[in-house]
Amino acid sequence: MFEPDPATGIPTDSVESFTALYRREAGWLNRFFQARLRSVEDAPDLVQETMMRFLRASERTTIEAPEHYLRRIAANVVRKHVSRDSTKLSQNSIPFIEDMEAPIGTDPHRELEGREELEHWDGVLARLKPKTREIFLLSRVDGWTYKEIAAHCRMTIWGVKKHMMKAIAHIDRNRRAG
Repeated sequence: MFEPDPATGIPTDSVESFTALYRREAGWLNRFFQARLRSVEDAPDLVQETMMRFLRASERTTIEAPEHYLRRIAANVVRKHVSRDSTKLSQNSIPFIEDMEAPIGTDPHRELEGREELEHWDGVLARLKPKTREIFLLSRVDGWTYKEIAAHCRMTIWGVKKHMMKAIAHIDRNRRAG
């Protein structure tokens, strides 16, 4: 049996594990929030909120893959933050004056072009080998570093770079002209 930490009541080994996890993941979480929200100011608060949610959950249950669990919590924190901000924006918005016309809706031609472009790139990415596609998406969509991807995929950083070079070359070859 482990002795509880007097400040938190959590067994000492858990505090040490949590501290190590925080040191490993805080930088990634900070970059994740900055990239998703384009807000440098809010990122540290969201890192703290994510870590506190993780700590509360870890007191109740054993977490097998803490890094993955943290990423899931971070995604939920982003959704909550965006939802909260959109609600604040709607509450602070000024309603239309009755005489004013509403802005013109979206352009159907641009929507069609956008859907076609999205379908094109989905098709290009679908032609990548599954591991290469996974690595590319972890890097470019999720914002993971090569080191994080290498640890997640149990491979070397050079292996991650090699997959990224293949993906980028494939995308470059399939870029639409003009």
